[in-house]
Amino acid sequence: MGRIARVRIRPARIAQYDEGMIVGTLRLLPAPDRRADVLEVLGSVQGPVLAQPGCVDCHIYEEREPEHAIVLVERWESEAALQAHLCSEAYRRVLGAIELSGGPPEIRFDYVSATEGIELIERSRNPAPTADGKGHRS
Repeated sequence: MGRIARVRIRPARIAQYDEGMIVGTLRLLPAPDRRADVLEVLGSVQGPVLAQPGCVDCHIYEEREPEHAIVLVERWESEAALQAHLCSEAYRRVLGAIELSGGPPEIRFDYVSATEGIELIERSRNPAPTADGKGHRS
């Protein structure tokens, strides 16, 4: 059975998401005989990454099916913080995990300009009335 990452909520930093956040996602497909090595390397950098200035979150996930991928998701407060991370010793070790995977990784950096929570659900489920007073439901 796969490991489940712990979820950390850092309320003091959530407000900074509105200024723009970067979500980095690394998805690896290691060979079965290298899987434990990849998990060990990524697990060893998780704490140091979380300690870097500007890091909001860092999680490691294991997908069950169909490819059994290992996914590293990081959230950064700014591009400057991400750039510093990409030049860090911790990221050099992440690059080593990529080398261990034996196949091409999927790497994405998504720039988030706005984040919403329960308010979006409430607005969607209880829309403001339209001119005819009925409102709109999808």
